[in-house]
Amino acid sequence: MRHTRSALSFLLMIPMLAACASSSAGVSQTPDPEKGDKEETSQAAKLDSAFTKAVKSSTSYEGLFTVYQDTVTGKTHLAIRPEQLDKEFIYFTYTENGVVVAGQFRGRFRDNKVFTIRRRFERIELVTLNDNFYFDPDNALARAETANISQAVMASQKIVGVQDSTGVILIESDGLFLTETLARVKPISPPGARPGTRFTLGNLSKDKTHIRAVRNYPLNTDIVVDYVYDNSSPVNGGGPDVTDPRYVTITVQHSLIEMPENGFQPRFDDPRVGYFTQQVTDLTSTSATPYRDLVNRWQLVKKNPDAALSEPVEPITFWIENTTPRHIRGIVKDGVLQWNRAFEKAGFKNAVQVKIQPDDAEWDAGDIRYNVLRWTSSPRPPFGGYGPSFVNPRTGQILGADIMLEYSFLTRRLNFESVFSSAALESPVSELLGEDEYCVLGNHLQMSNLFGLTTNRVLGVDEVENSELLTDATYFLMLHEVGHTLGLNHNMKSSQMLAPEKINDVKFTRENGLTGSVMDYPAVNVVGDKRRQGQYYTTVPGPYDIWAIQYGYSPGDSNPKKEARRLSDIASRSTEPALAFGNDADDMR
Repeated sequence: MRHTRSALSFLLMIPMLAACASSSAGVSQTPDPEKGDKEETSQAAKLDSAFTKAVKSSTSYEGLFTVYQDTVTGKTHLAIRPEQLDKEFIYFTYTENGVVVAGQFRGRFRDNKVFTIRRRFERIELVTLNDNFYFDPDNALARAETANISQAVMASQKIVGVQDSTGVILIESDGLFLTETLARVKPISPPGARPGTRFTLGNLSKDKTHIRAVRNYPLNTDIVVDYVYDNSSPVNGGGPDVTDPRYVTITVQHSLIEMPENGFQPRFDDPRVGYFTQQVTDLTSTSATPYRDLVNRWQLVKKNPDAALSEPVEPITFWIENTTPRHIRGIVKDGVLQWNRAFEKAGFKNAVQVKIQPDDAEWDAGDIRYNVLRWTSSPRPPFGGYGPSFVNPRTGQILGADIMLEYSFLTRRLNFESVFSSAALESPVSELLGEDEYCVLGNHLQMSNLFGLTTNRVLGVDEVENSELLTDATYFLMLHEVGHTLGLNHNMKSSQMLAPEKINDVKFTRENGLTGSVMDYPAVNVVGDKRRQGQYYTTVPGPYDIWAIQYGYSPGDSNPKKEARRLSDIASRSTEPALAFGNDADDMR
């Protein structure tokens, strides 16, 4: 083929054009550092400006997490410091006030879990972590410890702004606290319940639900919320304590707590001793019972580690709330302090202390930094006494506790609904509580008291003697509920400790107990012949209680093998008759 001169010239230019195009393309793909820096600076400036604008008209509450609340709209924002990302925190919530028929009542402890905060590009996630399993770090299986365990992303909030000078991230927080995002507030109705047989809350009102208070401290941030439910056509009125079944308010406190880093040494559970536990399964164990359950207990450290008996660095302190009737405050205090008998056997002097909240106290009983003995006189008492605690799920360390007490247990006021209801229509409280740990000793105790008082009247016993019955009952209730807050669960076998002829030996029972444990549900001790009448209830920790406290609280050995042997030696005493243990749990771990 022949080519013309012009065609040849064009063909020769193609490589040159390609080279120029390649060179041009290369130039256009090379990033401009100055332009990139300017874009980043511009974006940072926008985020900083958005932060400032969002909190411009807000009140700032400084603490673990700074909370901003708009003074006009009430809208809230949560500030997260850079170092708080990817760290573990504890979430805890409890009901500050409610209605019993809805399964929500003052002092009910609820969710207690570990969560972390993660940044995903332009969003912040709050993720609940799973603490149910253990993997030996020396086992290769530990590399697969997250396999087939679902993450629980509670919330994902878009970042509103970032403070340029500090890197603090701002997110809207109404979506966290004014909804049931963090914890379920509205109880689930029992399955199969006939319409009208159960009181039900309506739908959560977005307009009426609001933040009542922000309580902020260096180690915890507390948000108190009034959840308002609307039910336009209620079938069940709920009872006289429900002002209007169409509009019901449940007050809940959310607490975000810093994960403790205090050298607390977890202690493993032994089935021969009754403690509440954090259940942990070892998925690298070959045992048929691969459990590493951790007992719930307070951190007690001796001031003088070398002394056989020493005061703790930080005692377990309870405050008697100023709602407590004045004539029983002394009995309540003495009852709680009786636990020091048990702690002395574990090596601690004055481990438990009791103070009285002044009438003009500036702190509220809802402040989780205080362990409070709280009294109410409810129209429909859900219990006589209730002693919950909240913990660090990673270690079992008890971080706080309250004890709720109902004045009805000291009165002759019957809960007629419970008396006359059939087995099929029992009080909804136990059903709505689900799997929560729930103690009904106070209800049992009130019925026992009424039986004892009626029997005494028939026997011609005077009011002084009846006063002793109620005093013994108060001592016993305090010992039992405080026992729960120390980590102890029920021991329903301890009432077998004494032979019948020994039960009314007052000299013996005042020193050693009427039963082996105060964690039992014993009947009132009433004697037909008032001349032989002994104590009506036990008023001191029994042999089992002292032994259990020794297992849970005596100082441990830093060597794991030595510590395991030490605890095994303590638990090996379980065959002694006075230390008999049998609880009421349905868990066979």
